[in-house]
Amino acid sequence: MRMQQRWALGITLCLLGAACGSSSTSSSASTATTTTTAAAGESVLAYFLMNEKLRVVGRIVETPDPAAAVQALLVGPTSEETTAGMVTLIPAGTEMLSVMITGREVRVDLTGVFASGGGSMSVLGRLAQMVFTLTQFDGIDTVRFSLDGEPISQLTGEGVGVDGVTRSAFTDMAPLVLLEHPYHGETVSQPIRIAGRSNTFEATVYYEVLAADGVKLLDGYVMASSGTGEWGTFDARLADLPPGTKGPLQVRVFDRSAETGEPVAVNEVRINL
Repeated sequence: MRMQQRWALGITLCLLGAACGSSSTSSSASTATTTTTAAAGESVLAYFLMNEKLRVVGRIVETPDPAAAVQALLVGPTSEETTAGMVTLIPAGTEMLSVMITGREVRVDLTGVFASGGGSMSVLGRLAQMVFTLTQFDGIDTVRFSLDGEPISQLTGEGVGVDGVTRSAFTDMAPLVLLEHPYHGETVSQPIRIAGRSNTFEATVYYEVLAADGVKLLDGYVMASSGTGEWGTFDARLADLPPGTKGPLQVRVFDRSAETGEPVAVNEVRINL
């Protein structure tokens, strides 16, 4: 039986002020069940762009559902995030009219401003932002679009198909390691969970946890579900940090260069423990 649900539009957002990175190497991390559920209780993710690649930020909301996530996305990056280089390619003035879930699909109805202006990069970017934001929730993997109440199959003169799109349509817009949890500025407890998407050599995702003064507290690697040309997901909980560790930390995830072994595709966030 197919389930339908319309989410309320009245959502109060409390935006997080966020921007957007020795112990011996260890592989100590326990694999967790892969999930993209919004953080329990109050947070959702919004996806912006930095250097033409997707980046994740967190937002505190009253109800962590797809409608709240879209509203957070439409607000755009904070001034701190903008200073750090984050941008949104969603046209200013775009409003959400409704969000409807049917089975594993979600249809988002936006005002026609969403289709205005921009070339192919702008169009692909705004679609990627919307699709990744909506598919962060368990059970939702496909997005369909309406503008001003009318379903559409293509967006603007670029002819980009939007009649049922998934994250796989925008892999070129994702960094080789996309860290989705934790997000910048998040307050977490131990064991720290790291999760996201990656396309790294032999599916290996490396990580480091640094103290506020740059001292390395923990490092190692986790295995993603796919790699070496194929996108996969990673989701693991790290070993506990040294006793007494608290306060601001930096979490870095990355691949390593096959030639030099140096970190590449680095994605880093600052968190509070």
